[in-house]
Amino acid sequence: MSRKLSRGIRKFIPRMSRGLPIGATLVCADNSGAKELKLITVLGYKGKLRKLGKAGIGDRVNVAVTKGKQELRKQVLTAVIVRQRKPYRRPDGTWMQFEDNAAVLIKPGGEPQGSEMRGPMAREVTLKWPRVAAIASKIV
Repeated sequence: MSRKLSRGIRKFIPRMSRGLPIGATLVCADNSGAKELKLITVLGYKGKLRKLGKAGIGDRVNVAVTKGKQELRKQVLTAVIVRQRKPYRRPDGTWMQFEDNAAVLIKPGGEPQGSEMRGPMAREVTLKWPRVAAIASKIV
């Protein structure tokens, strides 16, 4: 599924510093049954030859479940990054940083798999993924 943003929304989404290389471990921030995820690929990432892909907040990624329910383990699923530890700069000049790296599992249509989310979510995710933002308890 190709997600193209309109020109008006794209103007407000800054160029994000990507802090999660391929192979990074993430906390699953929803109640879908997964606890820990491993980053496999970044969907839509275009880089140089032999360079590791990196993901940032709001990126859609493929992940493998390393800890969690038995039926979810060792499966490749799609997720959205909602928190990253690497600091990034917002358009108003403030710097933002979270305590952990976290993602939310999503279905192929963009709907979240879980019904609630643990912990805060970055405001940048709400522009790209409004359905994921609907289950967020706190948006920072």
